[in-house]
Amino acid sequence: MRHLLILILFTVAVQALLKSQATDLDYDRIKIGDTKNIISGLSMSPNKETLAISSTQSFPLYLFDWKKKVLLDKFNVGNWYAGSSINYSKNGNYIALNQLYYIDFAPNKDREVNFEVVDAKSGKRIKRFEDYHSVKITPDEQYALSLTNDEISFWNLHTRKKEKSFRVQDASNSLAISPDGKLIAVSHHLYEKDAKRIPQLKRDKKTMKKALKYKQQISVFDASTFKKLYTINELYDIVYKLKFNEDGSLLFCLHIPHTKANKTVITRQTYVNIIDMGTHEPRRRGFTSLADYEPDFKLSSDGKLFGMVSKSNQFLELHIYDFATGKMLYRFQQSYRLFEKNKGGMIAVDGRSTFVFLPGDESVLMTMGNHLIKWNFKAKK
Repeated sequence: MRHLLILILFTVAVQALLKSQATDLDYDRIKIGDTKNIISGLSMSPNKETLAISSTQSFPLYLFDWKKKVLLDKFNVGNWYAGSSINYSKNGNYIALNQLYYIDFAPNKDREVNFEVVDAKSGKRIKRFEDYHSVKITPDEQYALSLTNDEISFWNLHTRKKEKSFRVQDASNSLAISPDGKLIAVSHHLYEKDAKRIPQLKRDKKTMKKALKYKQQISVFDASTFKKLYTINELYDIVYKLKFNEDGSLLFCLHIPHTKANKTVITRQTYVNIIDMGTHEPRRRGFTSLADYEPDFKLSSDGKLFGMVSKSNQFLELHIYDFATGKMLYRFQQSYRLFEKNKGGMIAVDGRSTFVFLPGDESVLMTMGNHLIKWNFKAKK
């Protein structure tokens, strides 16, 4: 009884803390043209002036001036029912679209989806990729770097032809290229020869068998010679996304446990862990999300804040953390009250959200249904 009382008091205290973090809700709703479809993707141009926005159940890719709240243009691309995630290339000349699904039909297997690379000014399709694991645009904007099966290929964006490629045995879902274009990080299944070098696995055959079945690793290759430089000394779950920070000093890894290896956890949990590219070692501190879908995450431009989409009860949330300490500083809950007294034709969310930090790192733009929410999280109460 005493332990139950302590647990109840602890829960109340945590809820009170989260409530205090959620009270600073200085926000505005922004309509994107006449769209009635849920927004699925959001990316800020390198010059911080234009938002590229994709939506569900339709073709349009919108270009939006977020300062003036003016729709600049829209293009017919993708044609994917559940929408797409989008990313500008380093210099803003191209936009890469990654097809999304409402349901991950095979969460324990390497996923294959469709991608498109389009011209950011004209909306013209440059290259479409059918059934690929990952596609990224190189920093010099000369190539689309793709991963399918075990093959990593460089596709010339001017000729649309494959120029070079190399193979990574048992590659899985994701790759990333460093901002200087010199390194390629690739996720892959755990190799038995490497597992035998890990003391805790070598001593326990049962743990070894489980790790070989459910765990993955990340290896880093020279982008010019394709030589493997090193493998990160850490085991990860199913890797869904790899992403470098702006200066290439950090590599973020989003991974989700295999359902059979996560039987004791009722809710789906997603982890973002961080690798120090200077030491090639993983950092101890990471971040966790309870979102139903693969959650969006971003580091602020000054590197001090880390944002990640999560979920509490039935509502989506955006959490803003102090990146150095991992302490949650701000929390925005997309509750039903945001629909009250609505005259702008706002529609309900579908369980997904994405966001971008705005210049100054004191506010964000996040998606909510067919609107954007501008949240000034540092606004004074």
